Order: sequence, then structure tokens, then C-alpha cells
Amino acid sequence: MWKTSVRVRAACLLHKGGTLKGSSVSSATVFVLCGDAGRRKSLTSALSQGGCQPVLSASSMAEAASQMRTVTKACAIVDAHLADMPGLEAVHILRQLRPHVKIIFTTPVNTGDLEARARALDVFYYYISTADRAELVAAVTEAIGPPRPGGTRGAPTVLIVDDDHDFHATVRAILESAGYDTISAYSEEEGLDLARSNRPDAILLDIIMRTTTDGFEFCREARRDPQIKHTPILGISAIEEKIGLHCRPDRDPDLFPVNGYLGKPVEAERLLAELRRLIPQGE
Repeated sequence: MWKTSVRVRAACLLHKGGTLKGSSVSSATVFVLCGDAGRRKSLTSALSQGGCQPVLSASSMAEAASQMRTVTKACAIVDAHLADMPGLEAVHILRQLRPHVKIIFTTPVNTGDLEARARALDVFYYYISTADRAELVAAVTEAIGPPRPGGTRGAPTVLIVDDDHDFHATVRAILESAGYDTISAYSEEEGLDLARSNRPDAILLDIIMRTTTDGFEFCREARRDPQIKHTPILGISAIEEKIGLHCRPDRDPDLFPVNGYLGKPVEAERLLAELRRLIPQGE
């Protein structure tokens, strides 16, 4: 979605000391892709000083691709000029490599043609790099959430949204023995309420609860809500077996915008591995 309100949010960021009130904290990696060493350093420094962590940089699409393969949640700052290709071409490659990555397109010199072509690619934000750096930090914050406050969080909290009480008991035992705190919700409505009030680090979400669409509705509502729209969601369901789906529901991000998906029954090690991926250690 093309964002037009970030300049207003930049003022909010400065007024609030660098965080957007009501947004969840981010565990995302920020990438700066820029072929010019001086401009790349300036952008990286501005983001780091603005509280974005971690921030990685690359001069080329080839270098960035190798860095991004193991990253789940990310925002990419793509300059108009990379060392190995134009930034507009890099956007196409990023879409194939990481379909859900939020892309902020930057350029030192704006032209109407360049902006129109970037708009056509549906990048998250278009930033002229001679502008106030607070605008860039605000755009990243809008894309992935404000940075996590260092050293203020205890054990990661996982919200389990499922109407199966036995599933809750099993998953709570697995997660709590691995050092996670857990919260239980047994319906779509209860899950949304608890997500908003508790701000968990991740959500485990069933699809079929009261109806066959509850999980889909939960996701759509969560992604519209600024309080929880950046919270990682791991779908866990037996919907393929129950209603005969021929493909995993997470293959359609418009239908089921989750950060990962596991079919039931779930193996403990796979579940813990997914949570380690979604909630980076030390964040």
C-alpha cells in the first residue's frame, strides 16, 4: 500500500521520543541497499541512531540476497542505484526472494518518471534521501513497528488462539518448558482482545474454531489494527485434512497473512524452531 501519512507520523515520532504510540515493538531486520558508499553509510547511521536494530547494508543485490535468505521479517531500503543493477530492477528480485518484505525506495534526485515507476511497483514508501532523516525512520517504523526497548523485556510471550483445550494444554507444556510465557484464548474475539491488551511476541493461530473462517478473520482484523499488525502470527491448523484443501492456506497472503504455517499435529521441535525464527533471540 502506498503510504502518504508518514510525514505526519514523523512529527509524532519526534514528539514521542522515537516510538509510535499504540504500535507493537519490532523484531525485524532493516536492510540498506545502496551502491554509493557515502550515501549507504549515511542511511545506515540515521536508522541506527533512530533505534532501528539490526541494520545491515549491501552495495549490490547479489550481496543483499545472500544476507536476506535466513531473515523472516524485514524492511528493505532500496536506493535507485545499486552496484550491480538499478534499484527498480532490484525491487522485482526482492519481491521474488521475500514476497512479504516491506520496501522503501530511495533516491538522491527525484524525477516524475522515477516516482511514477516506483509507484507502479507498489513500494511501501518513496523517500528522497536529501530529506529529513526522521522521515525515513518514521517510514521504517510504520512498515515494521518501533524498535524493541533494550533490556526491558523478560521471557517472550506467546498467545495461543485455538478452541481445542487439549491443544492448549499440550502446547503450553512445550512452550513453558522452553522458557516462554503463554496466554490462552479460545475464540477469535477473545484472541484479538488479549493480543491488544497483552502485546505478545508471537501468536499461534488455529483456523477452524467456531466457524471454518475464524482464523482468516482474525488475521485480517489483526493486520488492520495498528496495535498488533506487526505481531508475528504462526498459523497451526488441520484445515487441509478437515475440508480437503489442496494447498496450504498461507500460500495466499491476502487470505491468510501469517508469518509461518504448520499443519496439525505439530512436532515440538518444529514448533520451537518456528518460534525461534519469529522471535529472534536477544531482541
